[in-house]
Amino acid sequence: MMKTKQYFKYSRLFFLLLVIGAGLMSCEDEDKYGKTAADSAKAVIESVRVMENEEWTPIVQVRIGTAVRIEGNNLENVSAVYFNGYEVVADDFTNFGKTYIEATVPEETPIGHQVADEAVKNTVRVVTDINEFTSALNIISKSLNISGIALYNSEEATVPGATTVSEAELGSKIQIQGAGLDFVTAVYFNGKQTGEKFISQSAGGITLHIPNDTPLGTNVEADADRNTITVETEFGEKFIYSFVIKGNPPTLAEVRSADGTEVITTTTTFGGEVLRLVGTHLETVTKVYCNGVEMTEFTAEAETIVLTLPADLPVGSAVKDESVKNTIRVVSDFGEAVLNLEFRGPAPIVDRVSHTLAKAGERIRIYGHNFANVAKVVFPGDVSVATKGTGEEPEAGTFIINEAGTTIDVIVPDGGDALAGALYVEAEADNGGYSYSYMNCKDNIFISHFNGDAYKDGGTDDICKNNAVTPTYTGSSWCKEPENFRAFGNFRSDAMTNKLSFEANRQSEDDLRKIGKHELTFNFYASRMLDKVPADIINCDDLAIQFDCYLENEQDNQWLTGAIKWNFRLAGSSDHEITFTPWHPNYNDAYKEVDRSFSEGWKTLTFPLKDFKHVGGETVADIKARILTLEGNNNRGFFMFAFAEFDYPTGSGNNRSRGEAVTNQLFYFGNFRIVPYTKPVE
Repeated sequence: MMKTKQYFKYSRLFFLLLVIGAGLMSCEDEDKYGKTAADSAKAVIESVRVMENEEWTPIVQVRIGTAVRIEGNNLENVSAVYFNGYEVVADDFTNFGKTYIEATVPEETPIGHQVADEAVKNTVRVVTDINEFTSALNIISKSLNISGIALYNSEEATVPGATTVSEAELGSKIQIQGAGLDFVTAVYFNGKQTGEKFISQSAGGITLHIPNDTPLGTNVEADADRNTITVETEFGEKFIYSFVIKGNPPTLAEVRSADGTEVITTTTTFGGEVLRLVGTHLETVTKVYCNGVEMTEFTAEAETIVLTLPADLPVGSAVKDESVKNTIRVVSDFGEAVLNLEFRGPAPIVDRVSHTLAKAGERIRIYGHNFANVAKVVFPGDVSVATKGTGEEPEAGTFIINEAGTTIDVIVPDGGDALAGALYVEAEADNGGYSYSYMNCKDNIFISHFNGDAYKDGGTDDICKNNAVTPTYTGSSWCKEPENFRAFGNFRSDAMTNKLSFEANRQSEDDLRKIGKHELTFNFYASRMLDKVPADIINCDDLAIQFDCYLENEQDNQWLTGAIKWNFRLAGSSDHEITFTPWHPNYNDAYKEVDRSFSEGWKTLTFPLKDFKHVGGETVADIKARILTLEGNNNRGFFMFAFAEFDYPTGSGNNRSRGEAVTNQLFYFGNFRIVPYTKPVE
C-alpha cells in the first residue's frame, strides 16, 4: 500500500513537471473556456456533483462522507480542497485532472456551529500556488434528512396521511419526515423562519403548521428559497427540501387610481395610464389580462397590483371576444380572479364634415380622430346609423371607418337631413364627440337664387345666369349639386368655351385680365347675411360662413391655383378679411389635401368669422351696425375667386406663388349660409 502511495506521489510530480514544461513552451495556449494562458492559469470551480444513477449530477447540498466531483478548469494544480475550512490535501484526492477533482467530503468536516469561521461555512475552496477559488456548498451531517412531507387530514387528526405529498396550502398541518430531526431548532418556509412552536418533534418527524404569512411569489426574497422547506439544527447545519407551498387564490375587490385615492369603474386608455388593483393574495399573481390582452408591465404585492396600460390596448368594438371585453383577469398558480372595468378609448373628436347640407341618401365623410371604436353616428333629431360596415363604400344604414381611425363615411339616413344641429359620433355610452352645430342649416342660407336674396350684383359674364352649366361629376353616392348654383367661367355670348385655363404665370394672368376673366367678384348685402344669425348667438367668433362648391379641371379636379377672398369693406376694398389658398406651397394644415381635392364631389367650405381680420372678437350687433352704415353709402361686401400671385402668410409679402397651371376649369358654388360654429357641451 505504501509503495502504491509513493508511486502515486511520483506520478503526480512527474505530471506536474510535464504541465509546467508545456506552459513554458506555449504561454498562449487556450484552455477549454477559450482563455489564454495569461488568464486561464487560475483555478475555477464550475460545479460540484455527486454520483446518481451512474451519472455525476450537479448538487448544492452534500452530506459528509459523500464522494464528490468538483468540475471547473485548471484544477490539476490544486494542492488542497477545503470543505467548510477542513483540508483535504491532493494526496487524498481519489482522482484529478485539468477540469475535475474527485474526493470524499471527510466525516470530520465541521458543520453548522462547529465551523469556527462563518466566512467558510457551507463552502468548498480549492487552492493553488496562483489563486484560491471558493464556491457555495451546503454541507450537512449523515443523519440529517427530510424524506418527505405528510399532510394531516384535519386539525384534530393525530396521525398524518399514509402517503407523502409534494404540495400543501398555507395553514396546513404537516409532518416533516426524515432522520436526525430531533436536533432541528428552526424550520424555514420559502426562506422565512416560522415562529410557531413545534406541535411535536422526534428524530423521525416534526409536526407543525405552514405559516399563513409564508412569503409567496414575488415576496420570496431569494429565488433559491422559492417552494422549499429548510430545517436547521442546533449545529447550524441545514437540509433543503423542495416542496410547493400553495397560496390562496387571488381576489380582486376594486380598481383605484395610481395613487390609490380614487376608486374608478371606467378608464380612458391613451397608453401609459397606471392602475392600482386592490384585492388579496395578489403577490402570487404571475399574469394580468386586460380585455384579454396580457399585460407586460406590472408589479404585484399582497394586496395591490400596479400595472401600466399599453397604447395598443384594444377597447370597444376592437375587442373581438365579447366574454373578455371590459374585464381585468389576474392569474396565479393557485387560481384566478376577474373584475369588471370599462376600458374606453380616447373620446372621438370631430374636426369637420365634408358636406353639411347633404341630402338623405348621399354620402358624407366625417374627419377627426379616435374613431376606431365608434359604434354609432347620430344625426340631428336623434337619427342614428348604428351598423359598422365593411369594404370601401358604405351601404345605406351603415358606416365605415378607415384603418387610421381618422375618417367615417356614412350615407345620410332618412330624416338625417331634416333638422339643424350637430352630428354626434359615439364609441360607448357617454363617450363620443360632436361636430360643430352647422349641420342642415337650411334656414341660414343668405344666397341661393342669386336674385332677391343677399346677392346684389356682379360677376357679369363670369357666372352663369342659371343652372345651365351642369357639373360633369358623376360620382356614385357622393353629394350632388344643390338645387340652385352658379359657376365661375367665361360666359360671354361670344365665348368658344365656358371653361378657363391659367398657366400660373404673369403672362397668363395678363391674358385673362385683358378679357376680364382673371377674377370673379360679386357683391352681397352682408347685413342680410347677419339677419340669418340665430338669436342666441352674440359673438362673431361663434359663427362661420359656409357654401357648397365643386371644382372641375383636367388636373384630376385638384385646386391648384386661385384664391377665395371675403371682404365686408370694414377697412376698404383692398383690405380683405381672409384670403384662402390651400394649394400654396407654404400653407401648412392637417387637411391641406382634403381642401385641395374635389375627387369626392361637392363639398362644403367653412370660413370661421374668428379668422376674419376685422370681425374676429367682435359682437354680431357691432359688426352689423357698421355694415349697415357702409351699405347706406353703397359699400357692400363681396366674394371673390381670383387668379393671381399670392403671398403666404397673407400680407407678409413673402413666399409669393401662383400655384400650378390648370386647364378647362370651372368652379361651381351655391347655398351661401351663416352657421353656428360651436359644439354642444359634451
